[in-house]
Amino acid sequence: MNSMDYRKVFVRYLQSHDLKLTRSREAILDAVFATHSHFDAEQLYLWMREDKKNVSRATIYRTLPYLVHSGLIRKSLCDEHREEYEHIYGHPNHFHLQCSSCGRIIEQSDEELEKLIKRLAKNNGFSLQDYSIGIKGRCSLCQIEKTDKDKS
Repeated sequence: MNSMDYRKVFVRYLQSHDLKLTRSREAILDAVFATHSHFDAEQLYLWMREDKKNVSRATIYRTLPYLVHSGLIRKSLCDEHREEYEHIYGHPNHFHLQCSSCGRIIEQSDEELEKLIKRLAKNNGFSLQDYSIGIKGRCSLCQIEKTDKDKS
């Protein structure tokens, strides 16, 4: 995927809403696509500060919905404390395994699950655009820790 691809998508979205690609929005876009991690607005703000980008928190919070609506990112795993995002443009569909103890997120894809989802959509006359699946449980590390604590 070429950086110009996601930039063009964002510019088209902004123009269709009579908005401009400002330097701040462009810096936010670049920061989002520089990571392959899930992030929240505060993490994005800190990354940008570390990278000496002078973008306000308010601008980040205002820009994230534009990125969501343009189809470049989506809200990912939500917990009661924060909303996380991930960029999806140019990435295959996947699902998330999230540890309810430590918060670790494991991204997975599965060809059989993908086929099942497409078949379910087709059988119900549904035009599939995207899907989001989150599975919560305990990761192997937390299971080991619990077993170790139980033995003590």
